[in-house]
Amino acid sequence: MLQRKLNKLKQLYFYNNFVSLSYKKRSSSFLNKGLISRYSDSVPIFFNGNRYYCKSTESDRANKNAYYFESLELGFEQIKNSLLGVAGVYKLINKEDPTRFYIGSTVNISRRMSEYVNLTRGTRSPKSNSELEISRTSASGWILIILEITSPQLSLIHEQFALIKYKPTINKYFNIIPKIHPQWGDLDLAINQIKSFQSQFPKDSFGFIRFEKFFKAFTIAKNTNFYNKLTTDETLPSGYSTLVFLYHKSLPNKEPVVYSSINKTLKSLSISYGSLIDCITNNYILKEDLILSFEYLSSENIKEYSYKPNGDNQLRKTVIIYNEELEPVFEFNSAREMARHFNIDGKKARSAISKGIYLDYTLIAKPVSFRKKVFVFDSETFNFILELKSITVAQQYAKVNFYTMRSLLETNNPHNGKIYSYNKKNLT
Repeated sequence: MLQRKLNKLKQLYFYNNFVSLSYKKRSSSFLNKGLISRYSDSVPIFFNGNRYYCKSTESDRANKNAYYFESLELGFEQIKNSLLGVAGVYKLINKEDPTRFYIGSTVNISRRMSEYVNLTRGTRSPKSNSELEISRTSASGWILIILEITSPQLSLIHEQFALIKYKPTINKYFNIIPKIHPQWGDLDLAINQIKSFQSQFPKDSFGFIRFEKFFKAFTIAKNTNFYNKLTTDETLPSGYSTLVFLYHKSLPNKEPVVYSSINKTLKSLSISYGSLIDCITNNYILKEDLILSFEYLSSENIKEYSYKPNGDNQLRKTVIIYNEELEPVFEFNSAREMARHFNIDGKKARSAISKGIYLDYTLIAKPVSFRKKVFVFDSETFNFILELKSITVAQQYAKVNFYTMRSLLETNNPHNGKIYSYNKKNLT
């Protein structure tokens, strides 16, 4: 009994020392002493004197560094003081429908859980589609799992791995933009973790490619000592810094010019923030065959970039809304849909889309083509003959009017020995 009490005191002393370290010390002395492996492998976590082990679903049980709480409400009460200023990756699961769950990361778990609790109470407005769904269920209706307690420079890396591993249904995007904080200093710890995660995926798989992007970004930042340049940049906002890669369309294999922050990019190229986001979101060539990206691009990726189209009656505009962290948080099919969501009139919504700004959000119009390809087959053998880029071209090819062509496409009836279809698969 005495030995158990002594062990408990040691564990409490270890954890209290962990949470009491300053931001800077946790990212240096805490990591350098190798306490992370000791903490995650063998030491149970204590919150307000209560002991918590991972006792979640089978998929989470293999992770020794995951901690399970019966609800977001109870979990926040336990961690609101203990994990203040501590980084990590978390998972929220809807109790009524466990297939609906969300994964995110933060450099301050306590603060983030406080935001979610306020969201479910209605004292904080949803700022993304995921927050909108979370707000519709009370805090007691969400299971909280802390998947990882990490250092700040590893939180995004672990989040990317968790997104690929669990494939959350509430998250709309699984691509995490590699970002680097000015205070991180030596990036070897992050680079080694990236290599470890990348080795778990087959080459050319989605996971392998995502961590290759992280590896390139962190390696470039380390080799050019960006973290030293970032701390001397007076225009740099606090928080993460996003690297910007500049390529030339005609030189896809040439190494890019890399800017250490968005502010430096805007000043160097004399462009607006909206133009930068527009080019990156829509894969547009900027000017003089210049290509911008928040990630390292391969020559194949560069081929996907094209000039902005002048006009096309078959294009409709989807509105993508970004927050201050460059995360796409809303996506609307029209200005009317956006106006309904924000409870504003259509004229104000269209004006905001034209300016590219609404409240604290950046608005980007993404053209989506409604033009459908038409595939032509032989009516006797059903063999594929050729592909036509639109219904207008199909009309000219078949020498029929629009209504006749539409009927042929809907019924797949033969016309002059040919069948017309929107489906490329052979007809039977």
